[in-house]
Amino acid sequence: MVGLAVSASSFARRAVSAARWRWAMARYRSGRFRPQRLHGAAEGGEVAIIVCLWNRRERIDAILTQLDAQQGTRIRLLFWNNRPADTAYYRKRIAAYRPHGALAEVSMFTSRVNMGGLGRFFVARKLYVDGYRGAFLMLDDDQDVSDHLVTDLLAASGPHTIAGFWAWTMDGDYWARRPAEPGDRVSYVGTGGCACDIDIVSDLSFFTELPRYFAFLEDVWMCGYARKRGWRLRKVDTPIEFVLDETNQHHSLAELKAEFYRYLQLDDISTA
Repeated sequence: MVGLAVSASSFARRAVSAARWRWAMARYRSGRFRPQRLHGAAEGGEVAIIVCLWNRRERIDAILTQLDAQQGTRIRLLFWNNRPADTAYYRKRIAAYRPHGALAEVSMFTSRVNMGGLGRFFVARKLYVDGYRGAFLMLDDDQDVSDHLVTDLLAASGPHTIAGFWAWTMDGDYWARRPAEPGDRVSYVGTGGCACDIDIVSDLSFFTELPRYFAFLEDVWMCGYARKRGWRLRKVDTPIEFVLDETNQHHSLAELKAEFYRYLQLDDISTA
């Protein structure tokens, strides 16, 4: 009887969690949220950079400093925070920072439901509906970048193109892969350190066709969704250094990524 009670309790928790996820997904994909502007105000023409926040709150100062130092551009920086417990900390650190370079606006939205990296695409969809066009950039909070990251990514961007630093050519499976050379057409580009045509979210099918089971693998989904629509994926040569590797969720998602790659039936492509 105890076992049955535990099972029933576990089932109830999963049901509540699933209901919360469905509610959040419907709300966010329809744009029913508003990031809080914490610094400045976009005037138009800024490059949008979207960063997801989860378990590396000590990185916020470095992110602000490195993006404010970007050369030859103005930036609209939008954070998607999946961890409400850290909201006050982020607001305090962002308020204490004084932009003096590329940052034209800094905004943040906090989700009560952890949507994973998919959150960055909700922000992109909101930007699209508001009229933003062209490439938007994505960065992970465990990446240190140079002061020419933005110019490097934009130089490789284009219509129906995803161009990024973490790029590979697959040989039939997610983990059977070869590193790419700059400019190569590739099978996979990671969301961290990439430029993506915002047209990726022009159709709500980007969200509605994503299986819930794989919802935390937004990088694999982005690439599969784009490639099946004839998009080009490219490798970009730009210096990026990964930090705090022990906090990276990919360690627990390795097998699931391979399963999702096979599920999407992504074929090998030529790098010519």
